[in-house]
Amino acid sequence: MPAVEAGIDNQDISEKALHVVQELQDAGFQAYLVGGCVRDLIIGTKPKDFDIATDATPEQVKKAFGRNARIIGRRFKIVHVRFGYEVLEVATFRADASDRDGVSSHEMSEGDQGQLLRDNVYGSIEEDVVRRDFTANSLYYDSVNQEILDFMGGIEDIRAKKLVSIGEPEQRFTEDPVRMLRVIRFAAKLGFDMEPEAMQMIENQGKLLSHVSSARLFEEVLKLFHGGAAYDTYLLLRKYGLFKYLFPFTDTMVVDGVEGMPERALQNTDRRVREGKPVIPAFLFACMMWDPVKADAQVLMDDGASESHAWRVAMNDALRDQNQYVAVPRRLADIILDIWNIHFRLIKRNPRMVKASLNNRRFRAAYDFLLLRTLVHEVDEEISEWWTRVQEVDADERDEMIAEVGKIYKQQRQPQQGNEEPNFNSVNYNVSTSDYEGVYVGGVDDGFGNGAKPKPQQRRGGKKKTGTRRGKKAKRNARSNGGDLNGGAGNARTQTEGGRRRKKRAKKATRRGPGAGRRASAGDQRYVDARPADEFGVTSSGASKKKVKVRRKRKLSVDDSPHF
Repeated sequence: MPAVEAGIDNQDISEKALHVVQELQDAGFQAYLVGGCVRDLIIGTKPKDFDIATDATPEQVKKAFGRNARIIGRRFKIVHVRFGYEVLEVATFRADASDRDGVSSHEMSEGDQGQLLRDNVYGSIEEDVVRRDFTANSLYYDSVNQEILDFMGGIEDIRAKKLVSIGEPEQRFTEDPVRMLRVIRFAAKLGFDMEPEAMQMIENQGKLLSHVSSARLFEEVLKLFHGGAAYDTYLLLRKYGLFKYLFPFTDTMVVDGVEGMPERALQNTDRRVREGKPVIPAFLFACMMWDPVKADAQVLMDDGASESHAWRVAMNDALRDQNQYVAVPRRLADIILDIWNIHFRLIKRNPRMVKASLNNRRFRAAYDFLLLRTLVHEVDEEISEWWTRVQEVDADERDEMIAEVGKIYKQQRQPQQGNEEPNFNSVNYNVSTSDYEGVYVGGVDDGFGNGAKPKPQQRRGGKKKTGTRRGKKAKRNARSNGGDLNGGAGNARTQTEGGRRRKKRAKKATRRGPGAGRRASAGDQRYVDARPADEFGVTSSGASKKKVKVRRKRKLSVDDSPHF
């Protein structure tokens, strides 16, 4: 069929794709644009990528394009031809899978469930077409002669919006279970209908997806949810029982009829695609895995874990567990963790971190994540509105907003008053108003763990240190090696044997808790673990051991975790 009759114009095709077809044909090979790109051109949508089929072997294709070509894949050997940022996929015609006489296991092999593990038996275009999944994807376009080769009536099915399987659907789904996901994608994105019998097979054979590599499923998930019909795709995946093989932990927490984070995220993704805005996989995965993270963190906190520890463990466990089903690349996992962590900072609204958060390259994704949590009533709407406004105002008004929120932030960090017993598992941020003063350096112990308040100049932020960087470093080294608290060098013994012993004890102490083995000077307000000061050997040169201030920690809310 002439391309004009199908509505295909070469101006809608990538120049590099036209170049590859031309080069292969000039070298004496057959070469055609094939599959989804031809289907999209007939429908009238712009193809995202262009695939090319040829009778040239992968080695011959690589030779034709030299350093621009690279052979990849073991299951299906194909060639990636790269031109700058554009990558074209060139595949060799496959032979009929049913004819295996004289074919070695290195060329074709099956798994225990019947899926093809390796398929590198090459054939003709007539054999290749019957290996295609659906008639709509079985069209070959000769861009040089501008002709379409339609062996299976694919053009008619495209116009009728019918998804017709080539061969028995059960056999096709068994050979490659990913084809079930493609049916869902075409049905959601293009509005194509598949015969009811095939859809019933999808529901029955969904378990075959568990035999597909997690890395390959990651690529399919991107195609499913970044095509502009993510929400409709999600509904069909849930309807036919395939979603649980992609996000099993999220699936167990989805409540029918209730729009949570997954639903809101997919709707947001579709809106951004329609508006031509970029979408990043990390944001989608962060939203998809959030409910399991939240549930696991709550379980850990109920078991007595601190909130910062619970969130950290829950986030890392969610990524590790999800990786068994849909692989999450390391670079993607780092971005997901950034989104979660920065969004906690946005909720906290520490005035010292506002500008740093605004300048963070992950801010926009974390901000969008915060908005979605607000929509599902997990975050106070006032917090989201504040971050929206702080981006819109000028610098002076922004400083005023930060100063105002700083007052609120300071009030929120006030310790609980009237506690009869101190909480050893939380943080007390306020020095001057705490009922439990602890044991201060230089204070007088009353026998009950309480001591006198330090003088104002002893407190952190008092007298400003002076001197060169080298001098300051020498003082720090002297203090850590057993020198006197005023920065003196101390005697030889305290700098050698005594200093080493104290360092060793302090190192062990740090493993017992944050700040457990830190050295405290007369002007230091940092905290150590609630143990006798002499256990850590905190002494001055030739002086008696001094008491070390112990600060109690107050329990934070979920969204006020100091870890974030």
